[in-house]
Amino acid sequence: MKKILFLAVAAMMATLSVNGQDAYADLKHEVAISTGAVSTSNVIDIFQIVAELEQQDGVSYDLRNFHGPYSIEYFYRAKPWLGVGGMFIYGNGRIKASNTSSGGMIAETKGNYVSFLPAVKLDWVRRQYFGMYSKVALGATIRNVQLTRASYSRSDEAKTTAHLNGHVTLVGMDFGSPHFRGFGELGFGEQGVLLIGLRYKF
Repeated sequence: MKKILFLAVAAMMATLSVNGQDAYADLKHEVAISTGAVSTSNVIDIFQIVAELEQQDGVSYDLRNFHGPYSIEYFYRAKPWLGVGGMFIYGNGRIKASNTSSGGMIAETKGNYVSFLPAVKLDWVRRQYFGMYSKVALGATIRNVQLTRASYSRSDEAKTTAHLNGHVTLVGMDFGSPHFRGFGELGFGEQGVLLIGLRYKF
């Protein structure tokens, strides 16, 4: 009797596992929200203000006021291992350059960045409760940056530019149910070097 009961439970669990895998395989759409750190736009801002000050000695930079990048993604699973879609990314930041001896401001930049990047996602581990993947995105960023100078010898500037931008996720991992998962990624580009977020598949 115990043997029959054990076999029945084992068969039921195997059936549920297969059904779960089939249900996961049938999910074609996914949306995600995430936040990251150290985006391409942040790095561009740093280089721009350093170039503006011509690498003067006795200058300190306050890099604490970067916000985002914040991302919204959508992918359609064209094949079990291949998703095609895109991402919308927003970020902003402020860098203040000060004199190290007096503490007075020399210059300050304030920027807002909006990006749309078409992307592909390669799911190379696909399990009901766990996955691993990589992704590549390439598109455009619109940047609006204001530069304020403490010196009156040159006027302040504000400009809006557009440029090619992208993102590469070297490795991403997600955990949770077939439909709802948390994830973390390591990569580089406009989404940041490290990012965390939530994903819904349907």
